[in-house]
Amino acid sequence: ALDVHLHPLVLINVSDHVVRFRCTGRSQRVLGALLGAQEGRRVDVHTSFELCVEDAEGAPAPEGLDLEFFQQRLAQYMEVFPKYECLGWYSTGSSPQETDKALHKKIQDVASNENPFVLLVDVEKMKGERAGQSEELPVKVYDSTAHLGGGEVKVEWKEVRYEIDTLEAERIAVNHVAKTATVAAAGHSSDFTQHTGGLANSVVMLNNRVKELLEYMRDVKAQRAPKNHAILRQMLSICQGLQAVQPGALQREFCGEFNDAALVVLLASLTKACAHSSDLLDKFQLAHDKKHRQRHHYPFG
Repeated sequence: ALDVHLHPLVLINVSDHVVRFRCTGRSQRVLGALLGAQEGRRVDVHTSFELCVEDAEGAPAPEGLDLEFFQQRLAQYMEVFPKYECLGWYSTGSSPQETDKALHKKIQDVASNENPFVLLVDVEKMKGERAGQSEELPVKVYDSTAHLGGGEVKVEWKEVRYEIDTLEAERIAVNHVAKTATVAAAGHSSDFTQHTGGLANSVVMLNNRVKELLEYMRDVKAQRAPKNHAILRQMLSICQGLQAVQPGALQREFCGEFNDAALVVLLASLTKACAHSSDLLDKFQLAHDKKHRQRHHYPFG
């Protein structure tokens, strides 16, 4: 099987392409090319670019693909990254469709790749209520296998496992993009606000997982779900660990940290007020001295 490694820039490009289509009210599936390097069975998908397809309802048609644009963009990338090659194509959907086989054959011919693979983004999962809290990406990678059957070539799709791989430069860039998105959404760039926002998201995710565990326990008790002794032992260990925590000491420690944080905020507000008062006094003194000097005229300087 292929050892596929997806890099963050690919996911950012594909998600941006999907969001732009949704914002403009277009219902067509997006289409783009995947670029990267392949060494043996290891495939690293580093970047991607969107393809120009004539507007049509439903799936993108192979005859509507702008081959001149594809060759031009591919040549530009090859000039900057000579080790890259066209590894496949991406689109939207939960699984490959029958109409995708003709498009797959077209990409196979124009990209000079005997076995390109497909990356699909499930946009329906992105619209769910828990889409922002799920740790699973709505992305699937498929490899195609061709075999003869009944005198014609048949294409079958097989899902391939993938991993998210990042280099140091990519981690820095993704961190910068995440901070920029947080600032744009919240309207401010406070580190404290970003920290508390991350803690709030963690608490919400923990609460959802606790609810799922409680639902599982109710199903087991009502004999709607089979007993998994490993999960039950882990849940018992968590409950015993919670009983070992002293609520009184935890409450006192929390109140102490809360009072310290409130005191720091109060001192910062007092310092800011003192600085504003000092600036106001300096401006008043400067204006008063200037007006006092204008009243006296010295004939000899």
